Amino acid sequence: MREKLQLKKIILAALFVALGILILKFLPMIIWGKGILFDASLHIATACLALYIIWFFVDQNEEWHLPFFVFSALILFVISVQRIIADAHNDIGLLLGLLIAVGSVAIVERKNLKGKVKF
Repeated sequence: MREKLQLKKIILAALFVALGILILKFLPMIIWGKGILFDASLHIATACLALYIIWFFVDQNEEWHLPFFVFSALILFVISVQRIIADAHNDIGLLLGLLIAVGSVAIVERKNLKGKVKF
């Protein structure tokens, strides 16, 4: 039963990421051309989705939480720097990709996050 719920969450998150990428990456590329830098980063969104999938395995061992978060931050940093150096995205495009992925995971995990995140 738990595996089915996890698979459902992964599929829903992937669908939300795909929808966000369609709207915030490919639509602007159609309108302004493929050379724009402010389109959402597919690399960041895909990496976040992959890290979310890996989290289902890491979550089973509490000792792995901090190293996984450091590893995740390092991976996203390296991808971001590479995309900027390659002149494929600017900060807006990278942030859009991150927001798409984080928003997708937050929507899927809203029941688990409810009451835990306070501002």
